[in-house]
Amino acid sequence: MPNIIAYLALFIWPIVAILLFRLLPLQKALVWTIIGGYLLLPTATYIKFPMVPPIDKTTVTSVPALILCLLMAPRQLPNPAPLARTGRHVFLLLFLVVITSPVLTVLQNTEPVINGRVFIPGLRLYDAMSLISELLVSLIPLWLGLRYLNSRDGLRTILQVLAIGGLAYTIPVLFEVRFSPQLHTWIYGFFPHSFLQHIREDGFRPVVFLSHGLLVGIYLCIASLAAATLFREARREGRPAVWWFLSTVWLLGVLSVSKNFGAMTIALVLTAAVLLLGRRPQLIIGLAIATVVIFYPILRGAGWIPVDAVYEYVQSINPDRADSLKYRLDNEDAVLARASEKPLLGWGSWGRELIYDPGTGRLLSIVDGIWVRVIGSFGWIGYIGRFGLLTAPILLFALRRRSVGDSFLPIGLIITLGATLIDLLPNSGLVNYVWLMAGAVAGHALWWRDPDTEAAAQGDPAGQVATQPFAAPPRPAWLMPDTGPTGRRVPRPHDTSRRR
Repeated sequence: MPNIIAYLALFIWPIVAILLFRLLPLQKALVWTIIGGYLLLPTATYIKFPMVPPIDKTTVTSVPALILCLLMAPRQLPNPAPLARTGRHVFLLLFLVVITSPVLTVLQNTEPVINGRVFIPGLRLYDAMSLISELLVSLIPLWLGLRYLNSRDGLRTILQVLAIGGLAYTIPVLFEVRFSPQLHTWIYGFFPHSFLQHIREDGFRPVVFLSHGLLVGIYLCIASLAAATLFREARREGRPAVWWFLSTVWLLGVLSVSKNFGAMTIALVLTAAVLLLGRRPQLIIGLAIATVVIFYPILRGAGWIPVDAVYEYVQSINPDRADSLKYRLDNEDAVLARASEKPLLGWGSWGRELIYDPGTGRLLSIVDGIWVRVIGSFGWIGYIGRFGLLTAPILLFALRRRSVGDSFLPIGLIITLGATLIDLLPNSGLVNYVWLMAGAVAGHALWWRDPDTEAAAQGDPAGQVATQPFAAPPRPAWLMPDTGPTGRRVPRPHDTSRRR
């Protein structure tokens, strides 16, 4: 059970968010609130009230960030670029599909599941409202990225926070590699997963404050990709770049000792692509990843995904990990067979999509890949809606690639997002920073314009139009720092004692 420190951490984080928005620019405060909370707050700790989503690390990072951004940012959205108007409608349609599919799923699953000793009650409209509220909270980072991080500075901020957060995380990661994953237990009072799964060969797989060591691995992977992208961008701009190159090497080195074979493979391949290839080949790689992910269930069912070849390759490297992979693949096949009974809208929640022993009622299937869970619970409609929101930003950017300049930042963020999409096939790491990256890429494709193009469109031959699509108004007084331009404390207008 979580201790009192775990619950205090949840309640204190909104205060931390206020301090971040008080001390940092809006974009940095937003990204640090989301990603910092993900990295530091306890896992599997929540407070549940009826008819509202659980108050957990996702809620206490996303909701305060949303409220603070609404207080500080302008209310009007800029006009989208002409080519992006259709993309905006597509994005809105996918969002509506995600939000409405739970209602249709519940209406199709009002009957109970009865099989021997297994009895799972039918779904009610209350379940649909609960699912929709949880989906809305989980999609807050998507909207925040779309709305506030769509400029180049916003993309740069995401990459910097990912990289710096990964560098800071390497310290506890190396500690747990040597001394076993104990930090979550020491600080928050419990271990969030099975400890046996994190004993690897002659060492341990670190967990730190996440729910599983696999999430640590994929985060170090995307942190190395972010650092590599910042290295390429610094060289393009003619700025010192050695710091980001050394950060990339260090992050890859720590990842290699963290006992995460899959994340290490993704990191090596995609980091090499970021460091060695140009923008167009990198974009082609991102498009290929998005295409495979959105059509993965069809490709898997048709036998076009070489799972047997992958299994044999892993078997030649590490038989233990090959057995784990085989177990996952067998479970996916069983759950997909059950999902095919209700292909459009799925079986709904409460584990109705899983397989149980009718004699004992024991659960027989364990699902790791988030795509299997989505297609089993919400069918093809739910899958297209949710994974469409994750992959459509890459397609939208590809359609506008000629009008978004020559920066490596959006391409690098697409590759980083692609790494998380690959990881979602065998694992279930669909967390808040994934939605944040997808929203930022989509916003950049829909609203950002190259300064020269924007100036010409507005008849400004001097090219003086600001590259930032959002200009934040003055902050509320309670969010304003008490320091002047020189860093010295200055009195506020109402503080008459200090005037004297």
